[in-house]
Amino acid sequence: MSTHSAIATRLDEEMLSLKPAHVYAAHTPLHAMAARTGADVSAELGGRYLLRYLMRRQYGQFTTGSSNLHFATPTPYSPTESVSWLALPTPTRRDFVLFLDPNSIPEVRGPRRVLLGGGVEYILPQGFPLSALVVNWPVPVV
Repeated sequence: MSTHSAIATRLDEEMLSLKPAHVYAAHTPLHAMAARTGADVSAELGGRYLLRYLMRRQYGQFTTGSSNLHFATPTPYSPTESVSWLALPTPTRRDFVLFLDPNSIPEVRGPRRVLLGGGVEYILPQGFPLSALVVNWPVPVV
């Protein structure tokens, strides 16, 4: 039996394999992954958005963008399953998500398998500008 998250992850893996995209192994360090433009990643994802999940206490934290390191995924997860599939450091459900347009992100690394998780992640070493936000506020995940 497969969960919704397992099916969503497998579909993303299938989509990436058809491009073909190089999915790095989970243990690959950031510096060993090629730096790419967001436009390259957008083409790889077929125009899909990247998702940056947020805890409730982070609700308004990134609504103007951020220059810090961020991790994102193309895969939609439930608030509770995002923690395990993305092996998130704080075991608190992610009740909100930011939709990011990769075209506006200057540097993206990945995709890479999530270490001890199971999902696929993209790394945004320089964060993301305000222009990358598809909607300027976090969207509830239910």
